[in-house]
Amino acid sequence: MEKEQPPGQSKAAEIPETSQEDEDTVKLATIRIPGRPSPIRPSPRAGGGSDARKLQAPLLAPLTPSEAAGAEPKRSEEERAEQKRAEQIAQEETRELPLPPAPAEKEPQLAEIETAKLPAAAPVPAFSPPTWVDVAERAAAALALLPTRQLPALKAVGRSEEGRAWRLSRGQAFCLIMLLLILVINASTTSLAQLVGPQGWAFMLWGPTAGANNVLQQIRSALPSATPSAGATEESSQQLTPAAYINLILRTMTLDQKLGQMLFVQFTGPYYSLDLSTMITQENVGAVILFTANNNIMSIPQLKQLTQEIQNGARTAGSGIPLLIAIDQEGGLVDRLRDLDGPRPSAAEIGATNDPERARAAGLQDAHDLASYGINLNLAPVVDVTSVYNPQLDTRTFGSDPSLVTRMAGAYLRGLQQSGQVFGTLKHFPGLGDVSVDPHSGLPVLTRSLTQLEANDWLPYRTLIQQGQVHAVMVTHEIVQAVDSSTPSSLSPKVITGILRQQLGFQGVVITDSLTMEGISAHYSESQAAVMAVQAGADLLMGPISAQTAASMLEALKSAVQTGILSVQRIDESVRRILMLKYQLGLLHLPQ
Repeated sequence: MEKEQPPGQSKAAEIPETSQEDEDTVKLATIRIPGRPSPIRPSPRAGGGSDARKLQAPLLAPLTPSEAAGAEPKRSEEERAEQKRAEQIAQEETRELPLPPAPAEKEPQLAEIETAKLPAAAPVPAFSPPTWVDVAERAAAALALLPTRQLPALKAVGRSEEGRAWRLSRGQAFCLIMLLLILVINASTTSLAQLVGPQGWAFMLWGPTAGANNVLQQIRSALPSATPSAGATEESSQQLTPAAYINLILRTMTLDQKLGQMLFVQFTGPYYSLDLSTMITQENVGAVILFTANNNIMSIPQLKQLTQEIQNGARTAGSGIPLLIAIDQEGGLVDRLRDLDGPRPSAAEIGATNDPERARAAGLQDAHDLASYGINLNLAPVVDVTSVYNPQLDTRTFGSDPSLVTRMAGAYLRGLQQSGQVFGTLKHFPGLGDVSVDPHSGLPVLTRSLTQLEANDWLPYRTLIQQGQVHAVMVTHEIVQAVDSSTPSSLSPKVITGILRQQLGFQGVVITDSLTMEGISAHYSESQAAVMAVQAGADLLMGPISAQTAASMLEALKSAVQTGILSVQRIDESVRRILMLKYQLGLLHLPQ
C-alpha cells in the first residue's frame, strides 16, 4: 500500500490508472441507497441478500454499445423510477445491502482506492481544563445575558436625618440605663450559672422570684384562705405549731421533692456550677457538703458567695426549702478552713488538756467561723474511743477513755450549738476506735462484744443523746459481728433501727457516711446502697457527686416506692426529721 498523501493534493495523483472495465467496477462498488452509510462493505454471506440482488441485477448487467446508445433518451425516467423505488426499499430495509462480490484480484486494489479517498484526519488537540478565570468570564457573560431591571434610586439621608433615626428619647435612654444598671448589680452578686440557669435573665433583672414548684410559697398563698372563721373553736384558731407546719409542708411536697430532700451531695469547683444548680433546682437535694479536695473552698469572698448562691437557688428556683450546708471542720489534720482562718487545734490536743472549757471554746470559734461563711452543719465532733491505732483517726479523737471523750465532745457541742446557727454531728457510729481498716479503702470488722460496745464505743452516744444535745449522727461502714455479721452498719436495720434508734433512743437525723467509699462500693452500687440505707433507717444519703449520679439514686428510690419496697410513710419519716432539723437551725420559719 502506498503511503498516505498529505491533504490538498489532487485526487488524480492518489488514484492509480485503471481500465474501462475497472472503472465500471468502481462505479458499481460505490453505488449505494440514499440515506445509508458507505463504509467498505464485506462480501455478502452465502444465501443472504437475494432480494437486493434482484433489484441490483439490471444495474449490474453490462451494456453493449448499441444498447447504450439507445438507452440514453430513456435514462432519466428510468433513473427516477429506480431512485424512487430504491428510496422505498431503503425505508423498509433495516440493514445495509451487501455489495456484489468483486473479483479476488481486485479486492486489495479496491480497498486501497477506498482508503485513498478518505482525507487524512486532522490531529485532535489535547483537552485542557478551563481555568478559574475562564469560568468567571463565562459566568459573567452568562449573567450579562439575564434580563435586568433598574431599581429605584435610594433617597440620600442627610446628617441631621441620620442622627434623628438613631437618636433615643430621654425616656428610652433612661429605661435602658436602668435595665443595664440592674443587670450589672445583680450579676456582680451572683454567678454565670444564675444568668444561664433555670431563671436566666429574669433572675438577673428582677431578682429572686418564687418558682411554680416552690412549696413554701404555695403554703403561704393557701394559708389566708384557711384562716379560721368567727365560729371556729379556740383550739383550731391557735397559731400553727412547728410540727403542724412540718406536716403541712410534707402534704404539699411531691414524691420527687421528698426524695430529693434525702440526698446529701457533693460537687466540684469553687462556683455555683450548672451541675450544682441542676441538683438544687431540679432534683431538690436537701444538703450539700464542701470539700477542699473538690476545690469548693478557695477564699473567704468566694466561699461566702458560693453558699449564698446555693441558698438562693433553693429558695428561688427550687422547692423553696433551704439546704443544709455541711463541712468536716475538726481541726488538726481535718481542718478545711486552714487556708482561710489559720490552723485550729485537733481533738487530740484539746483532749490532752482534760479541760472541757477548751473544748467549748473551740466549739464557739468553729461556730463563729462556719456561720460567717453560711455553713450550718459541722460533721464533728469525732466520738470514737481509741483502743488500737487507726491511721484514719490519728489525732482526730479526744482520747481512749470513754468518759473523757464524752465530756470533751459534750463541751464542744455546747459551744458549737450555742448560737443555734450551726449544729454538730456525732461520728462514726457504731465506732471505729477498735478497728484498723479505713472504710475509704475497705470494710472494717468490729469484733467487740455487746458489753464492750455499750461500755466503750456507745457510751458517748447514749449520754449525749440523753442530754438532748445531739441533732445528727453519722453512721460509718463496718461489720459489727455482735449485731449483724453480714451487712455493713450503714445498711443494717439491726444497727441503725435496732441499736441507734430503739436501744439508744436517738430520734434525730441519721446521716450515712459517703456511699461512694470502698467499704460500700466494692459490694453494692450507689443506687442499691441508697435503698438499703433507707430500709435500715437512714435519713440523709451522702455520696452523689454529680446531677447524673443524683438522678440515678433518686430513680432507684422512686422505683423502690412504686414497687412497695419502700413505703411513702417511711419516706415521710425521714423527710420530717430533716425538715425539723432545718426548722431548729432557723432555716424554716413559721408563716405569720
